[in-house]
Amino acid sequence: MFHRKDALLAAIAGVLATCGFAMADDLQTPRLSLSPTVTADDAAPEGLLQQQIDKLGAGSAFKQAGLSVSGFVEIGYTYDHRHHESEAPILPGPFNHEVGNHVMMNQLDLQIARTVATDKFDVGGLIEVIYGTDAAFTHSSGLGFNGHDPTTDNDPAENGVGDTYRANYQFDLLQAYLTINVPVGNGLKLTAGKFISLLGAETINPTGNLFYSHSWAFSAVNYTNTGILGTYKVNDMLTVTAGFSRGWDMTMEDTNGAIDATGSFAITPMKNVTAAINWSVGPENFDDSSHYRTVIDPVIWWQMTDAFKLGFEGIYEYDGGRQGFAPTLSHAYGDYWGGVVYTSYMLNDYVTLNGRFEKAHIYLTPSNTNVYEVTAGVTITPFPKDPIGSNLLIRPEVRYDYCEDEIFSPSSGGSFHDQLTFAADVIFKF
Repeated sequence: MFHRKDALLAAIAGVLATCGFAMADDLQTPRLSLSPTVTADDAAPEGLLQQQIDKLGAGSAFKQAGLSVSGFVEIGYTYDHRHHESEAPILPGPFNHEVGNHVMMNQLDLQIARTVATDKFDVGGLIEVIYGTDAAFTHSSGLGFNGHDPTTDNDPAENGVGDTYRANYQFDLLQAYLTINVPVGNGLKLTAGKFISLLGAETINPTGNLFYSHSWAFSAVNYTNTGILGTYKVNDMLTVTAGFSRGWDMTMEDTNGAIDATGSFAITPMKNVTAAINWSVGPENFDDSSHYRTVIDPVIWWQMTDAFKLGFEGIYEYDGGRQGFAPTLSHAYGDYWGGVVYTSYMLNDYVTLNGRFEKAHIYLTPSNTNVYEVTAGVTITPFPKDPIGSNLLIRPEVRYDYCEDEIFSPSSGGSFHDQLTFAADVIFKF
């Protein structure tokens, strides 16, 4: 049977096939990427997959259409020091928190994109699909092809934290949107479709993060929105983005029938500092359109020297009706706030040292608690000068979490205040 989501996918594919595809970075909060920054006015460096297309003789057709094809694969492993007695997931999750210690292919990613020109009317866009264990958690409503769907989850915003999952390989249509450049003033871009959330210093794509594991702040916000955004460059220092969506991780179906608003103020006060004040407001709880969730999320990156970079994310989230967190209560208030500090020091072309320090005030049924984490890791590029080997990244890390309450629970029946994990992932970009 041909369903609505099948029609949507066919329509998106048809439109993109006729008009081309904006790079995913166009919509992103400033993040500490492991790759060179590519702006809409730059020519994206060709990846290995695009190079193979060139060798097959189709490269010129792709270039004339302004298309680029790229992707990556990420494989990782996490060791929990209480793995022998634990049936609970590794918090905060959601991606590498499965029960037990095993190797997972987190993501096999493929992107087809076209960056729009900024000096004329032009149409571009992006299609991004992923396969792997992460895809089991990124599904938006109505697009849960073979697994978790927020429309059947009383708390679609919690991203699986507190549930028990094992490695489950699934497919997801992560992004599919059109971008239209309207040459008015300093430049107006309109984006329509499904896109990565504007919230957060960390993102789903591992090449945009310093670590394999994620912060507690990452687990407090959504993955994607489906809606319309407008982005206007006010001047060289300020770019404003604002729009509407069906809600957090809502696409083909809506759990409350209401829309939300989201946006960002991207600020570049000086050449070596990038910042953004991201926000979201609207009804996000299951079957509840009267209580609003409001998020303010400032993110700052400061390139202090050529080798050292410092980052900070602060987040405040207030929810007027967390029925999803407290389904037995008719009404429950809750808030989340915290701060994350990132450090990154490039020793040489081969090794970069990374640190993350975080405090989060999280909402747990029926009360609040404070949690702290510190993570130390290394990004290793074993073959930085090799045309193929330079695409290989290895990221080992050690992480310690401590909570004022006993939230780390093993199967022995006891509970613990802390958690120690050792993890590593391997990324190969193509």
